[in-house]
Amino acid sequence: MPISELTARHEYLLIDFYADWCEPCKWLNPVLEELKTKLPQLHIHKINVDVETAVANSFDIRSVPVLVLFVEGKLVWRMNGFKLAKELAEELKPHLN
Repeated sequence: MPISELTARHEYLLIDFYADWCEPCKWLNPVLEELKTKLPQLHIHKINVDVETAVANSFDIRSVPVLVLFVEGKLVWRMNGFKLAKELAEELKPHLN
């Protein structure tokens, strides 16, 4: 599904750019599950950079994991690497109304 369609459907969209071979990406999976409980208004969508290379390239993804937050269709936050759910929630809350 195109990013524009996802952002039209979800006011708060967090995209997780990942790869199956990436260990930190695997560590992030339970963190994102916990984040869903902390921020239920947030829709999380995963994009495998090895499968959807054109999308990854359009966001200049050079390493993984990368999280990108869209609010009302606008990119407002981006993070490379790994953090715990509590830290992510604290960073994301100011962007969520």
